[in-house]
Order: sequence, then C-alpha cells, then structure tokens
Amino acid sequence: MKYILTLFFFSALFTSCVTRYEYDTYTITVRDSLVRERVRNAPGTGSENGTVFPSSRTTRLSRESLSYDSTYERAYPAFLRYGGIEFAGLLTGSSNLGVGASVLGVHTILDSNRLNNIFKAKENSIFKGRIFRIAPLEYRLHWFNESPNWTIGWNAYESIAKDDNTSNTLTSIGANVYIRKRFWFREKPPYLFASPFFGISLAPSVYLNFGSELTFGSFGGFNLRGYAGLAYGFTWGSGTNTIITPYIGLGVSALDFINKVSETEHEWKDYLHSAIEVSVMDLDLLDGLAGYPNLFSKSTAGLPITGIGLQFATAHFPLDLWDGKFWAGTSLFKLFALGYNQVMMSVLPLRIGYRQYLIAEDLTLEPFLEVNYYPSSFINLGARLRLNTFRDMTVGLLIGYANGSTGAFYPSIFTSTGSAIHSSINSFYLGISINLKDRMNTPAFVHALEKPLQW
Repeated sequence: MKYILTLFFFSALFTSCVTRYEYDTYTITVRDSLVRERVRNAPGTGSENGTVFPSSRTTRLSRESLSYDSTYERAYPAFLRYGGIEFAGLLTGSSNLGVGASVLGVHTILDSNRLNNIFKAKENSIFKGRIFRIAPLEYRLHWFNESPNWTIGWNAYESIAKDDNTSNTLTSIGANVYIRKRFWFREKPPYLFASPFFGISLAPSVYLNFGSELTFGSFGGFNLRGYAGLAYGFTWGSGTNTIITPYIGLGVSALDFINKVSETEHEWKDYLHSAIEVSVMDLDLLDGLAGYPNLFSKSTAGLPITGIGLQFATAHFPLDLWDGKFWAGTSLFKLFALGYNQVMMSVLPLRIGYRQYLIAEDLTLEPFLEVNYYPSSFINLGARLRLNTFRDMTVGLLIGYANGSTGAFYPSIFTSTGSAIHSSINSFYLGISINLKDRMNTPAFVHALEKPLQW
C-alpha cells in the first residue's frame, strides 16, 4: 500500500512535466477617422436677389486608434516517457532464495504463500530477483547534433533486487539518472524498440546500471519489457559489501505512456489514443446476496454493503468486431471482496465487454466477462450502467455474478483469521461504482485519431 501512495504522490509532483506550452502573441490595431461638416448660410441671403454671398463652413475631423494584444496558447506533450509503475522478474544466477517475482515480476506480490513463506515456495522460484520502479520519466536529450532518439530520464524510486536477501538489493530514491538510445523496429503504435542504457545512482545506494531494454507498447499505458544488464554498486552504511547483479528478465509497466519526438510536435488535441478507457483507480461498493459475513466492522454492518471492489491501473481497447463497440482490457491489480472471508486478489485479469451508448456519450451500458486466474481464481460476469461526468470521473450502478476461490491468496492482510481459511465465492451482487481519474473515449474517436501522421 505504501508503494501505491508513493505513486500517487510522485504522479502529482510530476504532473507539470507532462505538458509544454507555446504562445503566439498578436498586436491588433484598429484605426478610424470621422469627418463632420456643417454649412451655415449668411443671414438674408437667397437666390431671389441675384447676389452671391460666401457661405460659412465648419469642419470637424476626429481620429481614433485602438490597440490590443491577442494571445493564443498551444499545449503539447512534453515527455518521451511518462510512467506510473514498473515491475520485472529477473534471472540473476543467485544461489540464494529468490523473491518469487514470477515471469513479469508482479503476479506473486499478492501471493500469501510467499508473503507468509507458507510451503516455503520461495525455494523453488526461478526468477530470483526483481526490478521495481515508480514514476520513470524520459525526455529528449539535446546532444549529438539534436539526434531525435536519445533520451535522458530518472525514476522517483528504483529497486534492483538480486535475490531475497535485502543486503543484495540496490535502491535509489530520486538520486539517479539514465541516458538511453532508442532503436526502432516498429514506429507506429504499438511501438517496438530496443533502448541500450547507462544509469547511475547516488543514494541510498551508489551503483552503475547498464544494459538494454526491449519495449513493446504502449497499450493504453501498458507495456511489455525485456531486460538484460548488469548492476554494480553498494549501499551507504553497509560497509564494503559490493553487490554485483547480472540479470535478464521480463516485466510489465502500467500507466506508462511512450512518445516519439514527432508526437511531441502535435498538440494534445491531436494526440493519438489507443484505448477507449484509461483509469487510475475504480472503486465499487458491493452488496453480496449470498449472506456472507460483512467485510466491515459492526458499526457499518447496517449499511447495505458487504464488500468492495477495487481496480488499479485499468485500460480497455477497442476491438474491430461487429459494430466496433466490443472491447478487451485488463488492470494491474484487482481486489474483489463480497464478505469477511470472501476476499479475492487478482493480477492482470482478462476482461472483455461491450459498450452501448444510451444517451450520446453521457450514459453507457457495459456488459462484461472477467477471468481472474492468479493468485485468486474466479469468474466475474456483470453489467455496468455508467454516467460520464466529463471531469475524469465516472459513476454508475453495477450488477453481477462471481464464482471461484481465493486460490493462492489468503486474506490475512485484511482479516485476522484469513490465513487459516481457504474460501470460495458463489454469489450474485449489486453495487455502486465510482471511478477516479477515468478517461473515456469512443471507438470512433480512437479510430479518427489514427489518421496518417508524420511519425
């Protein structure tokens, strides 16, 4: 949980790094001239006496000048990478117990077998080490004659673990810098490129980290990554303990958006989107109809709520099926609880659904099917009636059915007796959904932005 809170803090801190502004200032001058003439004939004159008299004439000339400035503001994406959270499982060659990071470094984080060392599952882990990063950022490096594929960046937090021994972990908190060179294999989304890198950190660990990464993404902020490198250094206060970590691995990152230099030259209003929905956090207040004990304390048991649903880092992508309203997607983490012992956790669940627009883009109905496979194993079938507030937040009503078991997850971190109970779930439920930082696009909007660009 502390990592998630840290992520929100640094996301807010680096929000100003997302956009650059350009201004065009014009001076507009309006000039106008007004001439007024008035002719007054002399008294007693007339055409009948045959005498011509000079006439008097009054002329008034006035000029007006008005000047004012007109300023036009243009907003552009400023970053080449703006990341949220990144995990990787590493093969390090260590003979010690591993952290059990799994193939992508994220699945076993919520596995209570490894959290509590039940069954000593760490002894059999293949991926001994892990890379964990919060808020990785990259910007254009204006060196080498303005070459467009060089980047400079840093991480708000970085951890490179060789194995389960904390003394073999290199950590950096803001005090690091990376230089990368991108080599493109696919230059249109989803991108595919290799990026050799060299990085240095100063605190709390001093280390060099160099190697190469292979990136495939970005799918609404999701990326798949391959790693090969060597980290070498020590931690202040640990004496002469030098840590040498050669590694290869695979990883995943979420809320992690990749740009090319050419994309930073297009305004935000023309920015290419690949997802019909990107959400930071979704909260569902649920009422399970199977009569499970309430997840909350007795003081709140009187409310028609027996559990909650929580999704972090969600992205849905349009599918070119039938009328184009089908979508598929996933979330980085999912918590689903209908009762005190019926607490399920899931990493990267698979989700498919259909979006029907009822009132323009304001009100939608979305039936969906969700398959959760690890560490809990359950199927979630439901429908969501959702109102888009157009303020990066949506609210709605939810109805569904869930069936499965806690699997490798024991909810001891939520309930005191959870570690001794292996629970199953089989219930219909109702709910209210509140989705924070939820950006929704229509499939037509996503496809319209796929117009040819100068990539």
